Amino acid sequence: MRTLLVDGSNVLYWRGAGPDMETVRLVTDALRMRGHVPLVLFDHSVGRIRGDRALHDALDLRADAVRVMPRGTPADGALLAHADAEGLQIVSRDRFRVWASEVPNLRRNWLVTGRIEKGGRVSLSKKLRRPPV
Repeated sequence: MRTLLVDGSNVLYWRGAGPDMETVRLVTDALRMRGHVPLVLFDHSVGRIRGDRALHDALDLRADAVRVMPRGTPADGALLAHADAEGLQIVSRDRFRVWASEVPNLRRNWLVTGRIEKGGRVSLSKKLRRPPV
């Protein structure tokens, strides 16, 4: 199993009609089906959509697999620091342009993009590494 970071605040909007927790659940389910362990990080603002307990319930993940950043802490910085420290990939369509000069490996190695296709099928970029057997 390989842990992957999920930019929850970005994935919330992959279907485009506003924040949709079901989209995050589809992505985390798809990652688990591929043998990965998702760790979802959200900006503090997600609290306006759902409370912490409701986030865990909606995503069907352990309590320690969903993190909401404290007010004033940028989730992007936390995602990138965690990815750098642990060598983890990030599932997001954010290009992290503000951070690009500080994190040169981001686009080449860490960033896994994706989309939700018709019927709710999750499509992820070929950069997604296979989990160890």
